[in-house]
Amino acid sequence: MPRRERLSEVQRSALVGVPTDPESLARYYTLDARDLALIRTKRGDHNRLGYAVQLAYLRVPGRALTAEALPPPELIAFLAEQLDLPPAAWEQYAVRDETRREHASRRRLP
Repeated sequence: MPRRERLSEVQRSALVGVPTDPESLARYYTLDARDLALIRTKRGDHNRLGYAVQLAYLRVPGRALTAEALPPPELIAFLAEQLDLPPAAWEQYAVRDETRREHASRRRLP
């Protein structure tokens, strides 16, 4: 008997996906002073933007960004604007495999 899917693709996306509408971006992904302080400790625009994306993924959908994940361009642009960085900096993020793992393992300061 074939395995039955419990959630449709739309349901799965709503549950574990990254919201990209302007209201949700502002609600979930606006960086506060503590976020900005942590992000500024990273060297290079690409690492600052990549770390911000990692923080965003930990908020919603509540998991670390995987190596094969490609964040929505709307999220990258929203975070890049707050950091005054070019969204294209994302393309250089985690060229070194260890970078993404190190950033994913960092916890936000209490």
